[in-house]
Amino acid sequence: MVVVSKKPTLGRQIFPAVALTVVGVGFISQLDNPGGDVVALEGAIGTVVPSTLVTNTTLAPSPVISVEGSGTCDGDVVTGPTAVFKWGSLQLQASFTKKNVLCNVTVLNYPNEDDKSLGINESALPVYNQEAIEAGSAQIAVVSGATDSWRAYTAGLQAILDAHPA
Repeated sequence: MVVVSKKPTLGRQIFPAVALTVVGVGFISQLDNPGGDVVALEGAIGTVVPSTLVTNTTLAPSPVISVEGSGTCDGDVVTGPTAVFKWGSLQLQASFTKKNVLCNVTVLNYPNEDDKSLGINESALPVYNQEAIEAGSAQIAVVSGATDSWRAYTAGLQAILDAHPA
């Protein structure tokens, strides 16, 4: 009797390696990012207030990170909802010109409870502010190492832009 063994097809040879790779990558991703990429917006958008009437009573962490763009911020000032993510919460306030152009972004609250969060946010948030003013939108690039803050920042800024009458 002659026994003939069939060589497994290419699909049967590759499938186990691909399946194990996908599972492994998913597992490592979950270890690196246990909270997921979730950003929750809490609270309502603050009332749109003409800039001549603005008094900021919100206690902000020191320092308040603000960048003013070109143009006079002589229009509305809008305080956004608090964006809550796995490292803490972030809240923005945006100022506009009379022509409804974004001219200033102030970070009212950001994660700063530990040295790592403080260092990341104090270096990344001014970059995000400047890019947002230059772009006039929440379509900004992420700073390496500050992806979660970027997600919260862009979600909060987009909420302000969506609520602000254009």
